[in-house]
Amino acid sequence: MNKLWWEECWRIVATLIVALIIGSLFGDILLMLLLALAAILAWQLWSLYLFILWIKKGRKGEIPDQGGIWGEAYYQVYGLRRRQRKTASRLSDLLGRYKALATALPDGAVVLAHDHSIEWMNKAASELLNLDRRADLGKPVDNLIRQPVFTHFLRNDDYHDSIQLTVPVSDERILQLYMVPYGHDQRLLLARDITRLHKLEAMRRDFVANVSHELRTPLTVMSGYLETLLEEDVQDKMLLSAFQQMNIQTERMNHLVEDLLLISRLEIEENASRQSRVDVPVMLNDLLVEARILSGKRNHVITADIDKRIWLLAVESELHSAFSNLIRNALQYTTAKGEIKIRWYSDDHGAHFEVKDSGIGIAPQQIPRLTERFYRVDAGRSRAVGGTGLGLAIVHHVLKNHQAILRIESMPGQGSLFVCDFPESQIIQS
Repeated sequence: MNKLWWEECWRIVATLIVALIIGSLFGDILLMLLLALAAILAWQLWSLYLFILWIKKGRKGEIPDQGGIWGEAYYQVYGLRRRQRKTASRLSDLLGRYKALATALPDGAVVLAHDHSIEWMNKAASELLNLDRRADLGKPVDNLIRQPVFTHFLRNDDYHDSIQLTVPVSDERILQLYMVPYGHDQRLLLARDITRLHKLEAMRRDFVANVSHELRTPLTVMSGYLETLLEEDVQDKMLLSAFQQMNIQTERMNHLVEDLLLISRLEIEENASRQSRVDVPVMLNDLLVEARILSGKRNHVITADIDKRIWLLAVESELHSAFSNLIRNALQYTTAKGEIKIRWYSDDHGAHFEVKDSGIGIAPQQIPRLTERFYRVDAGRSRAVGGTGLGLAIVHHVLKNHQAILRIESMPGQGSLFVCDFPESQIIQS
């Protein structure tokens, strides 16, 4: 490339030298130099015109036979065009593959612009969301899916959570929708058909509820007979011990059935219509009295800091069950004369119910699983104290129904802290 530039420069210099010689022969050097410069400039302009014309025609055909620096310019542009064609071909092939992949996905995918208008969708999205892949392009998606929960989800900037949506097509479909921001202010709406999973979950809930209901009657009969037998003066110590063990296990089964029924009800019922003003301070004072009675000879040091001005909009029975479970857990897993602190207060983030104990503590890796059904940190100890493994699962469901969350902090040997965080929308100042 440098060689061509030098050749071009020498060509211009040689032209000027020739013009200088001719001018000296004719006695007008300046005129000949001006004519030479004009010829050089005209040639360059003509070459530039041909170059631009070639580019305007789409750089088709063979490369014009231009020598020197202009020939190199033609060659470089032609090479760039060939590379662009190869890149475009690869990109087109790659885009085709991605489109084929997205089209083949069983989940629906909709590309949305910044104004929520539809730019592209795959076949699954068209079927799941009842959209037209041609007619609905360019239209705002919230004009086509008219459900308040979807509109709120679409306009929310926080897309960490998903929503469930019922789409009235030929059969009622239940979809789970996700939103993934990407690119320059674009969003990818993903839709997954969870109708089958939803039906299986409903079958599971119905099964648990039905079995629990069916178990209540025989357990009640067994409990009644065992209580009657224990009231009798049984002389045979082995028989008496058997009756006592049967009674303990029957009571344990009764607690398990009651907890299962409660969880089933929490999962099925919508509690928004059943919420009312709940005097939480009075409830906590009653639970405090019960806790001291349950502590009995273990003499736990139970203290409470309760703000009497804070009430909640809630379902009282559910709230009572959640708070009671947390306090009972603290009693069960705190050694004799250990400390248990109960606190009810509010701040800028909402209302908070805390139960802190000096008990055995929980390993950090086990904390995420504590709200799972039947999960026990120490299965043997849980059975010994009569736990069903459903207490924290009940707490989790109750808080979820009240838009609240459960926070757990604990270390082995250092006790545990359970905190229920309620949003400001649930708070009522007395």
